[in-house]
Amino acid sequence: MFEKLKDQPAVGKLIAQYDQLPRRDQQALLVLMLAVFLGVLYFAIWLPASSFHDSARAERENAAELLAWMQANEATITRLGSAQGEGSQGTSDVPDGRALMALVTRSARESGLALQRFEPSGENAIRVWLEDAPFADFAAWLEQLNTSHGVIIDQAAMDRADEPGRVSVRLTLTI
Repeated sequence: MFEKLKDQPAVGKLIAQYDQLPRRDQQALLVLMLAVFLGVLYFAIWLPASSFHDSARAERENAAELLAWMQANEATITRLGSAQGEGSQGTSDVPDGRALMALVTRSARESGLALQRFEPSGENAIRVWLEDAPFADFAAWLEQLNTSHGVIIDQAAMDRADEPGRVSVRLTLTI
């Protein structure tokens, strides 16, 4: 294979130029080629593979933590799921979106949660943002909203904060 490569005119010309260089320049060129090869190897192969491995490991740990939490709270999750399925929407004592906004902000304040931002979303829904909130307080607040007022979660996105037991959350709550 190398013989076919050496037979190429451009490669032959490069080899001839290399052979004409002084011995010291040949050694420097070999060291430079080795450094470039190692740099390409590190930045093109090792670094991407390593970062992919680290992110996959972090995702696996997050999924394991979520699974453990869900298994530990299976009874509560099942009860909340069945309460929503039994038509708790129809038993709501909240008549419209403005009252829902007042209810959500008041109950969050009473639960010790600081809403980062909130805004109406349609007629009977509200979007809520919480940053760095204690997860236990947040979960208790949502359960209280659902069981006492029939407020349900339409959409949710939750991110783990840097500090254990704290989350950042984006919700759409509806009646």
